[in-house]
Amino acid sequence: MTTEKPIVRVEHLHKDYPYGETLTRALNDVSFEIETGAFVVILGQSGSGKTTLLNMISALDIPTRGKVIVGGREVSSLPDRERTKFRAYEVGLVFQFFNLFPALTARENVEIGLATSIRDSEEVGKRAAKYLTMVGLKSHMDKYPSQLSGGEQQRVAVARALAKEPKILLADEPTGNLDAETGEMVWNLLLDLNRKTGTTIVSVTHLESASEIADRSIYLRSGQIQKIL
Repeated sequence: MTTEKPIVRVEHLHKDYPYGETLTRALNDVSFEIETGAFVVILGQSGSGKTTLLNMISALDIPTRGKVIVGGREVSSLPDRERTKFRAYEVGLVFQFFNLFPALTARENVEIGLATSIRDSEEVGKRAAKYLTMVGLKSHMDKYPSQLSGGEQQRVAVARALAKEPKILLADEPTGNLDAETGEMVWNLLLDLNRKTGTTIVSVTHLESASEIADRSIYLRSGQIQKIL
């Protein structure tokens, strides 16, 4: 479900990586908008520039040229400290590998993700329980990652990202470490959470099938937009 106001604007984005005397262009004049509340997938094969693009939107990296504007603020020009604060407070990140702490329970893994942005321990506990319940893990909150399946671990990672109640959730190949059936369940979970919470979700993937459930699909090839559907 979308509204008219864009939450992300990418304007003439270029990203070059120097390797000795060689320059590799990962992104070449990329421009698009993402509406608030949309569920968008960025599609492309390995080397297409999709993860580089996601890193620009999350301010993990900065462009060589061009702008990235999120929530009305140009994050591509922020100093390092401000970009760190932007990621801590305004962006939820989900990765291919779950990045859970093995010695912490599911509840504690979500709580630790809130520690830098929320000082009220009671609120931290409430949010952890709320979002673990929302992703279907109400009865698994006190289990450790080793006691959870791959799909359940990714659900914990999604809950951790959403618990910050971010402006935008960004997922980098969220099903890349899962089998096809479990991966489909995670895609359906992301769609359901998008519809229930209104959180803008942007995910990069090489799976063409993801375009079937997205509001918009942006296809990248060799660092350029091939088409938008």
